[in-house]
Amino acid sequence: MNRNLLSVVVVFFCFTLVSDNAYGLEQKSRYVTLWYADREVLEEFNDNLRLNRKLRNSMRKNNVLTVADEVLAKTDIIVEKVQIVLDMFPNTYHIRLVLLPDSDDVARVFKKRYGKNVNHIAYYSLSEKTIYISADDTRLRVLAHEIGHSVVDHFFKVRPPYNIHELMAQFAEKHVTD
Repeated sequence: MNRNLLSVVVVFFCFTLVSDNAYGLEQKSRYVTLWYADREVLEEFNDNLRLNRKLRNSMRKNNVLTVADEVLAKTDIIVEKVQIVLDMFPNTYHIRLVLLPDSDDVARVFKKRYGKNVNHIAYYSLSEKTIYISADDTRLRVLAHEIGHSVVDHFFKVRPPYNIHELMAQFAEKHVTD
């Protein structure tokens, strides 16, 4: 009896591992650990994240087989472009990118973490090294801005004042989308 129960537990555990990977709830790339609740959110994010011509040309050398592969390739390209624009290349750079269905979900996460009501479509959590972004409202400029915050955060040992942080993120946003 115990042996049968153990077999069922092992099979269930293996099935859980395989199904999580099949649904792609978490995927990793060079710079990003991507988290999303379901395939619809991932596809919405991917459809809304349109790269400009220069960045699209960089995509051609990537081996993209799935939507998650495409999202990770796009994100890595944007990270590299932001690092070039800011001339900041942190030694260790890896962040989480959490895709949420819409801005209401972003506001709920922000409220839970910080106790404040906001109407953000995305934000970078300095303490968690995580970008939270609305798949519904995703745009290249929005993601470039948040990645700008994350690159600045990883680059400096002592965090610059908020206004400087924001100026650098705006600079990255502007020059990545040109």
